[in-house]
Amino acid sequence: MEILKNEYHFPSSTGVGEIYARSFASADKADVRAIFQIAHGMAEHGDRYDDFARYLAERGYAVYVIDHAGHGKSAAPEDWGYFGERDGWSGVIADSKLLTDIARSEHPGLPVVFFGHSMGSFVARLYAERYGNDLAGAIFCGTSGANPAAGVGILLAGLIAKLRGGHHRSSFLDSMGFGAYNKRIENARTKFDWLSVDEENVDSYVADPACGFLFTAAGFRDVLTLLSRANSKEWFQNLPRDLPVYLISGQDDPVGNYGKGVQEVVSSLRESGQRHVDSTLYPGARHEILLEKSINAQVYADILNNLQLTIDNVQLPMG
Repeated sequence: MEILKNEYHFPSSTGVGEIYARSFASADKADVRAIFQIAHGMAEHGDRYDDFARYLAERGYAVYVIDHAGHGKSAAPEDWGYFGERDGWSGVIADSKLLTDIARSEHPGLPVVFFGHSMGSFVARLYAERYGNDLAGAIFCGTSGANPAAGVGILLAGLIAKLRGGHHRSSFLDSMGFGAYNKRIENARTKFDWLSVDEENVDSYVADPACGFLFTAAGFRDVLTLLSRANSKEWFQNLPRDLPVYLISGQDDPVGNYGKGVQEVVSSLRESGQRHVDSTLYPGARHEILLEKSINAQVYADILNNLQLTIDNVQLPMG
């Protein structure tokens, strides 16, 4: 199967920069059975999902991957970690919807599954709240439950942004957000060992100038707002009850509180009346399960299996 890569550019809804996105799909549109959209994590970029995207494209999915505002090729380096001065978090969700509209225009009538990793999982969760009635399914990877410190963090980040400017990069906010993530790792080699058991993956992340950068104060406020809203009572109430939801995470991922936070989300979804909720925790895996070489083949297969079940269930109504 010949896989074509296309690129897209459009103004960001945040008002900052021009969004860059890419897609991978069979050259023969008759081979495509569904659209799969990816929202990446904090301080990384969409190119890191190329292998996963090609894997799905070779199996009948048109995969669309965005570089969020303030990330990758959607921003100049001085704007990395910055979504805008006001409500940038909402603009990031709107940018994802613009990419969905492009995907639908290129593959009309096909079901859409939205996937988000880490920060992207919060984008995906709020996207599903807004547009879930138009989705066939949603997959939340490396997500977390409620953080009791999020409200304080939003206030602190907002105060720092007001006093020092939205572009100010605060090591204090960074330490508050990520300082404890390596605490269970003996003899950690880098500050990013919590990402992956795979040392090569960690080293690649550290060596990539478009990864691991210090977020701005305004950016931290927006990420914490995404986290807070994605775990609010309103989110659980507003999510369409019939939307199939699949949560996946590493058992040793500190973002998901070592599985506990993920299970909290699963339990709250079921208690709120969500009819189709499934989850998988991978023992021994950390945050970036798509890049953990010891398990990513299994992760890919599990996602594909979930996709096939989801798309098969909606094929007749969507047709």
